[in-house]
Amino acid sequence: MFLYIFIYEMLCKLFKKRVIMNVNEIDWLIIIEKVLKHEGGYVNDPTDLGGETNFGITKRFYPDVDIKNLTKEQAIEIYKKDYWDKNRVESLPQELWHIFFDMCVNMGRGTAVKILQRAANGKGRGIDVDGGMGPATLKALDGVETERVRAYRVKYYADLVTSKPEQDRFYFGWFRRSMEV
Repeated sequence: MFLYIFIYEMLCKLFKKRVIMNVNEIDWLIIIEKVLKHEGGYVNDPTDLGGETNFGITKRFYPDVDIKNLTKEQAIEIYKKDYWDKNRVESLPQELWHIFFDMCVNMGRGTAVKILQRAANGKGRGIDVDGGMGPATLKALDGVETERVRAYRVKYYADLVTSKPEQDRFYFGWFRRSMEV
């Protein structure tokens, strides 16, 4: 509850007035803060598949953005428009919002959806693992536990470093992030 109040007070200071928010907006603010914490600040590591990155926003996908001077507020705007809204996070069961959004940020929407589909199939749902978030996938996700999705996410990272050993140095961070979301 204290986190909600803290975020609310931050918003009031940011907008210089009292802000009325619904529960979904509060959830968004809590989730984006956690994602930004995991993404960190400016990095330009040549061995990282993301390349030049700031707050998790990469030059590879945003070539017209000045990544080095990107502000937190600009990053939040990009995440809201291009990751939260575009990926229709709120169409999923609420308990999956955070993990799905975080996976979209970290590995892309198609891979994130495939992980959700594999987790649903782990409960016997029998849907195609095609990376598409259609009605069958949305229905199949009802009752899928976050822990189950988390297990399939960790498996994805393990498979990734097996096929791309140069990414092994990032595995523990990915694992830790998976367990915290």
